[in-house]
Amino acid sequence: MSANITSSKGFYGWINLIVAAVIGVIAMSYMVSFSYFLPYLLDEFGWATRDANFAATINMIAMGLCGPFAGVFIFKYGARRAMVLGNSLGLLGFLLMFFHNQLWQLFLGYGLLVGVAAGLGGMLAGMTVINDWFVNKRAMALSLFLGSGGFVGIFTGRAIIWAIETYGWRNTALILSSLILLLAVILPGIFIRNKPRDLEQLPDGPESETEGKGKTIPPKAAYRTPVDFTAKEAIRTRCLWLLVAYFCLNMLAMGAIMPNQIVYLSDIGMSRAVASLALGAMSGFMAFSQLSVGFISKRFSMHAIAVFGEILKLTGLVILILTKSQPFVFIYMIVLGLGFGFAMAATMNIYPNYFGATHYPKIMGTVRLFWTFIGSAGAPLAGHIRDISGSYLTAFQGAVAITALGLMCLIFARAPVHPSLKESKTEKVLSRG
Repeated sequence: MSANITSSKGFYGWINLIVAAVIGVIAMSYMVSFSYFLPYLLDEFGWATRDANFAATINMIAMGLCGPFAGVFIFKYGARRAMVLGNSLGLLGFLLMFFHNQLWQLFLGYGLLVGVAAGLGGMLAGMTVINDWFVNKRAMALSLFLGSGGFVGIFTGRAIIWAIETYGWRNTALILSSLILLLAVILPGIFIRNKPRDLEQLPDGPESETEGKGKTIPPKAAYRTPVDFTAKEAIRTRCLWLLVAYFCLNMLAMGAIMPNQIVYLSDIGMSRAVASLALGAMSGFMAFSQLSVGFISKRFSMHAIAVFGEILKLTGLVILILTKSQPFVFIYMIVLGLGFGFAMAATMNIYPNYFGATHYPKIMGTVRLFWTFIGSAGAPLAGHIRDISGSYLTAFQGAVAITALGLMCLIFARAPVHPSLKESKTEKVLSRG
């Protein structure tokens, strides 16, 4: 098998990328599907918005708590096993949603099981595969990986709403569990290969050695750490904690907004079908900007792209709280989608570029514990504000302020220098003296 796979036309990284992109779509459905189910659950059971939103909180906490375990598991056993095991829990979670009648069952199904599935078998596992198989082409590969979820998201919301309206929310949960079994358990179990050396290949494929000669790329745009950080070394850098603070604040703000989008848009007079169309537009523009990062990163640093994306997100949120007009809601979705895509794709590249790919799952698994824990407070807090005031406005105004603070943290998160390089520089200075 390795004989034909190692040929120039048989670079297996592209197959891994396709399967990882499917996993990315499933991981995206883990995060956004609750927003579509929520109004129907509130209608049927009469639960308070705050109480139902605790399912989203538990989901994020579970995803965060399993982060360190997921990082170690992926580092030791590989992303393929993590995908199969994690997403098996995801299909069980949606299967339990099919049967549930009480809040604690929703908390267990969507909250705990789907949360652990997202943490173990979702984005972290997919990005680890891509970081291992791509180096020079990493920005493009990650952009394709992230963008695939956004493009499918154009149709996901409308499909879920259509399925719920046609077959009911219980049968829709059953359909999702079946898709997870096929696309996120069986598919990666058959096709994913963890590292190039497993197939006697090199990252980026055989052509990577000669690719790019004669091309000039700005040094800042092409920056990658020359020495990979261990998890302990990364944790000791100011840059990592600024990025953690940025993600914590970003997740808190987005956690307040994203799960409550359909309910909020319904509150201001939009039908659920039109609201799902607006969210689909956001996903489409998010995908477009994510794919664009693979091209514009040849001229601009990932840090600059991420900052620009956050500014767009902030602008979109301001539009949201200043208007209830349906056309402006679509403008908000477009601007937020573009900003979300630029920021997400760039920051996902920043971590392996700044700290290296060797210990990426350990580093990300550890730091994700913080931002998911803090971000988990967003959904129930926003729901509680709506319950007591009748509106999400105050919650969304707070999200704008939190996003602005996160932007400041991101601006100051500059690339760290590996300790060994600092030591060698000091030795050179001393020897000259």
